[in-house]
Amino acid sequence: MNEDVLLQQAQAGNYRSFNQLVKIHQSRVYSVALRLLGTVSEAEDVLQETFIALYKNLHHFRGGSKLSTYLFRMATNFSLMKLRRSKRRGHDSTHLSLSAVEELPDTAVTPLESLLNSEFRALLDQHLQKLPDKDRAVIVLRDIEGLDGAQVAKILGLSLPAMKSKLHRSREFLRKNLSVYLKEN
Repeated sequence: MNEDVLLQQAQAGNYRSFNQLVKIHQSRVYSVALRLLGTVSEAEDVLQETFIALYKNLHHFRGGSKLSTYLFRMATNFSLMKLRRSKRRGHDSTHLSLSAVEELPDTAVTPLESLLNSEFRALLDQHLQKLPDKDRAVIVLRDIEGLDGAQVAKILGLSLPAMKSKLHRSREFLRKNLSVYLKEN
């Protein structure tokens, strides 16, 4: 069923349509939260908070942006708030586990390629966690989730030039820190 129809039905109180919207978007929302926060439990909390907030505010959504953009904005904001609270308490809760990220098997990849890809993803995730929160959010939303620059800027409340600057700086950081691995393999 068309997402716009599901959205209209959910706004009219149809729980099944709302559940369908959750099913459509939950894995990407979870992925964003996991990459920003680095822990499964906190990503699950953000996933739940995001869809509770959507449910409570569904009647306010007017479709000025895509529902996925709206959800990414909420998930990113909840994630950044969690990171700020965690830092105030003196906790560094960023320890991403590759086993936490669901991966679809690719039968066209050899075992060696798969191992190298897993090693690279682990290294990438390790270096992502070293970036400042908003810089990490820019990389996750733009390069990992594939949103366009205007969407990322809107989600993070940045001007497009500021978002591009953060993206460039973050890519350079990752390129510099991952170049040794890329040269070896």
